[in-house]
Amino acid sequence: MSEFNKIGATAVGQKIMAEKLFPLAVKVKGLKAPAANILKQEMLARGGDVATSRDTLIDRSEKTDVIIQGSRKSFKSLVIKLKMQPFGLKELSAELEVFLGSYKKNQQDTEYSIGSKKFNTGSAPLIMGILNITPDSFYDGGKYSSYESAVERAGKMIDEGADIIDIGGQSSRPGSKPVDFGEELKRTIPLIKYIHDNYNTLISIDTCRSKVALEAVSAGAHMINDISALTMDRNMASAVSKSGAAIVLMHMKGSPEYMQDDPRYSDVVDEVYEYLDMRVSYAVESGISADKIIIDPGIGFGKTLEHNLAILNKIREFGSIGFPVLVGASRKSFIGKILDLPAEERLEGSIAAAVWAGVNGASILRVHDVAATARAVKIAHSIMAGYW
Repeated sequence: MSEFNKIGATAVGQKIMAEKLFPLAVKVKGLKAPAANILKQEMLARGGDVATSRDTLIDRSEKTDVIIQGSRKSFKSLVIKLKMQPFGLKELSAELEVFLGSYKKNQQDTEYSIGSKKFNTGSAPLIMGILNITPDSFYDGGKYSSYESAVERAGKMIDEGADIIDIGGQSSRPGSKPVDFGEELKRTIPLIKYIHDNYNTLISIDTCRSKVALEAVSAGAHMINDISALTMDRNMASAVSKSGAAIVLMHMKGSPEYMQDDPRYSDVVDEVYEYLDMRVSYAVESGISADKIIIDPGIGFGKTLEHNLAILNKIREFGSIGFPVLVGASRKSFIGKILDLPAEERLEGSIAAAVWAGVNGASILRVHDVAATARAVKIAHSIMAGYW
């Protein structure tokens, strides 16, 4: 009932809502009191309901967040009715219409493309193996700095069941500083070429630089994993569009160097959701094909333990944006804080987070431990599907 508490609903109102079973619930922020009251009346008339702040009926100048609940049919009818209403409800009607479209798309499973391969959000999650060619990554820094060790590691992860290899030449751990362009290319491009020439496996380049991204795609990469969601390099959106590669848009508060310096949110799930929705719109407007876009809420990127848990708890909600969701929780510090363990001893916690994300709608799981995660996720997905 935390969302009802946040909008200031009364205890009685919360109890009434809890006793009703609605398939759809949508939170809307900052409605004027008259608009909220009209909305409630219209939704009640259609068999649904609207939770509002307790102050809405007392002070008509007050704004309130609301939670609209009902069936898809009642929402469709509401959209038509609101087109004729004042107080900003006409604009809300248009937004709800877009939501219903993306919800239907999400319910029917979204098809997306990486390279020449097509996938479906209703299928078992893809496993993305992490391969950092860096001396300072938080878990495997320095392990695969040589070309030979990186090649060996890539082959091992592919043998273990990795669907994608995510190659990074620039650490994004908290406190890390950027490396120069030439060094990032030197670390990543030879390995991308090797994997492309020797395996039929999808390759991702973890970079925020458009020039690195283009070089990587030319070398054989199929996906660009941009932790800045196209914000750090003004040419990145154009580069992605021209390359035809898939793109991961991730949420990060601040830069890697300072992102863990007391990150704060009024509502972390709402803020991350709205940010990703905005970046998706920008990507599409920039000419990037919608079926090439993947979103990532950015576990551990400018977030506390509580923030990370809140996002994972609501991970399914991010699918309503209408795009496949990637989750990268592997070996991260929030797991260490819960278990009081160093990165080297966080395997079980990482698997638990991956399985949770997978059964709650994540389409891609970015992990260090490919074999163990792939096995656990396969069992969980088989149980959900009722077959293997």
